[in-house]
Amino acid sequence: MEDYISFGPVPSRRLGRSLGVNNIPGKTCTYGCVYCQIGKTISMEFERREFYKIDEIINSVNRKIDSVEKRGEKIDFITFVPDGEP
Repeated sequence: MEDYISFGPVPSRRLGRSLGVNNIPGKTCTYGCVYCQIGKTISMEFERREFYKIDEIINSVNRKIDSVEKRGEKIDFITFVPDGEP
């Protein structure tokens, strides 16, 4: 099963090895910025809502941490990096 919630760790000049948490599905946003690195807004959202259950996020992060530790890698920070901005 592919996990779209947590990813990495990725190298960061400021943070070291950062585990990313994407708590908003791809391009669910209140804006349609032409310069967005993620691409065109697919779902224009204006109301606050829960995209993932908190347990889904926690379980995803825990699975990723376990996987990273098994490979002998380290995580310096956990960073929330959503693919949208409602």
